[in-house]
Amino acid sequence: MLLHMNVNKIALITGCSSGFGYLIALKFARNGITTFASVRNLNSEGALQLKGIADKENLPLEIIKIDVTNDESVKKGVEYIIQKSKRLDILINNAGVGYYGPVEEFSMEEIQSQYDINVLGAIRTVKAVTPFMRRQKKGLIINVSSVAGLVTFPLYGLYSSSKYALEALTEALAFELKPFEIKVCIVEPGSFDTKFRNNVKISSDNPEKSYTALKSKFISKYESAHNSKIYRKFKNPQAVADLTYSITNQQNPKLRYPAGAEAYLFPILKKFIPDNLWLKLLSFLYEW
Repeated sequence: MLLHMNVNKIALITGCSSGFGYLIALKFARNGITTFASVRNLNSEGALQLKGIADKENLPLEIIKIDVTNDESVKKGVEYIIQKSKRLDILINNAGVGYYGPVEEFSMEEIQSQYDINVLGAIRTVKAVTPFMRRQKKGLIINVSSVAGLVTFPLYGLYSSSKYALEALTEALAFELKPFEIKVCIVEPGSFDTKFRNNVKISSDNPEKSYTALKSKFISKYESAHNSKIYRKFKNPQAVADLTYSITNQQNPKLRYPAGAEAYLFPILKKFIPDNLWLKLLSFLYEW
């Protein structure tokens, strides 16, 4: 049920310098939501572009600096919003990064970084906003996950496991915060045409170069699929921004919102194909 009650609502969106966060921030602001778009670097290309559009269109959008890996940065960012707007209605946990490669090839520092941004970053923002939302007796938290949080893909073990964790956290939060009229849900995009894949951190080859062939084959197949005309036709990331905005108009949002064909297809396949057959299929596809 759509209520269209977003006028005068206040939203915080993390990770807005590119990708889904950038588009969600514009979608919200263009539809009357006072939007605080957080970035780690106020002088990044994406942040400056977003500010330029907001100024040109006179949008209710302000770019603020929040590093979701830093407790104090998150705390100060949320307090600034509360002091300025006297309330906070919507939190979109979008900030995230992808690490690509065999688990063995990543250092413990890199592994910790993956979780610090994708998992602990979301926990930090939730812990910062929920006291205010509880006092308001109203709020909406949307965590942006991935189909990789439902199905593990080759060489994305770290990324997938971080998104699996976000899925579990969302389920728990939805139950724990319900008595305070704080609604919690999760958006699960498939693969879309954003800068995400350009920003993915690739593992360094180990001394024996044990996985070099696998990574090379995977990248070749991945690039071929993403450069196809069919992919580009159906992979406009604006669809995810539109979906996220539509959730803010729903009186009783669902827990999960798949976005894109893969987000529907792969979990169904994984559910009905036995594990040993699934592994054989992956071995065939990636010649490994």
